[in-house]
Amino acid sequence: MLLGDGLSGDLVHTVDELVAMGLKEPSDTPLWTSEAWWRFVAADPDHEVVFLVISDGTGPVAVAPAIVARGPENLLFYNPPRILGDFSAIGAERLLTADERAAVDAAAPAVSALREALYPSLAVGVFGSNLGLRAFDGHHSVDRARLVPALARLAGEAAARRGCRSHALLYLDPDEDAALRDPSAQRLVFGGEGILDLPPGGLDGYLGSLPSRRRIAVRREIRQYADLGVHTTVHYGPDALTDEHVPLRAALRARYGHAAGQRWVETEFATLRRTLGDRLVVFSARRGERIIGYLMAARCGDVLYTRAAGFDYAASAGAFCYFNLVYYDVVRWAERAGVRRVHYGLGTSAAKHHRGCALLPRWAYLWLPGGESADAVRTTLTAQHATAARLLTGLGVTLPA
Repeated sequence: MLLGDGLSGDLVHTVDELVAMGLKEPSDTPLWTSEAWWRFVAADPDHEVVFLVISDGTGPVAVAPAIVARGPENLLFYNPPRILGDFSAIGAERLLTADERAAVDAAAPAVSALREALYPSLAVGVFGSNLGLRAFDGHHSVDRARLVPALARLAGEAAARRGCRSHALLYLDPDEDAALRDPSAQRLVFGGEGILDLPPGGLDGYLGSLPSRRRIAVRREIRQYADLGVHTTVHYGPDALTDEHVPLRAALRARYGHAAGQRWVETEFATLRRTLGDRLVVFSARRGERIIGYLMAARCGDVLYTRAAGFDYAASAGAFCYFNLVYYDVVRWAERAGVRRVHYGLGTSAAKHHRGCALLPRWAYLWLPGGESADAVRTTLTAQHATAARLLTGLGVTLPA
């Protein structure tokens, strides 16, 4: 597929094919664009994955993964028709103005009637809330000004070739967003990715970086965790995920409306062991011998990437288990382990902000042809963007126009 500017594009269906074409990566490649992570994503049975390869006259120069959704049962955060109108994906419904609320409600019947006609749908993006664009030859840098617009053109061509009726580029960082600005798409701020750069001094240094009122609250949460007899253990590698973690992961999926039982979790864990292996780091909250919460993460060099957390909510009530396990004990561990940064992903932006995370805006570009419902689509997406922007700006994030 010719993309202009001396570039062309191809669709590749497996990581093995990419490797055969010469895909290379340095040892400190970010997790979300690593070969190991892409093998994990491609193995998930809930969706289809295709890789979009951009080449110039010398050969492949960049690649990004895309996920094809066949219907509304597929993953919300990589499913453009489901994102449309779902404020749990993009937006903050409580921040709608009265006029916006009325407009969204009036548009809802047309949006609902249209949604099925937008499938199949292709979304460029990868688990971890990342666009996934990376250099093919092992270098970290890509010429975003040239390659992000080319990726958008390739996504449109790929969607058409696969019979998709809508497509999107998801989770662009601010530089990728600045490189695209395509007026043919609806542009929305998806949310803010929480990134914690750890100050020197371990937990004391971390506490010292927080405002005094927040520091007092955190110390109280740490005491409560200990007073209720809960402590955190850390294990590494394929054996770190155990049968004890399975019901907690299944409960998390159920809590957020995903159809997945213990068998699905067992398959996911087996795939993680096979693909990520020694990179796995699992933090477990224990009361006595019983695991009442866990955080699954992966380490790449001196950076930790969190994947999922799950809890026995009844057993952990009153212990501030989430905050101790996911933040405070991770900070303690990071000093010992030589980790300097933790990526916490999207969602719960206020909680991340109040615990010292910077919020990196992530953007979405949606091509959702609406036909007679185009005004309803535009009204809904505009309201989702406006409320997502209000949430971030209220937390001190500066967003470009």
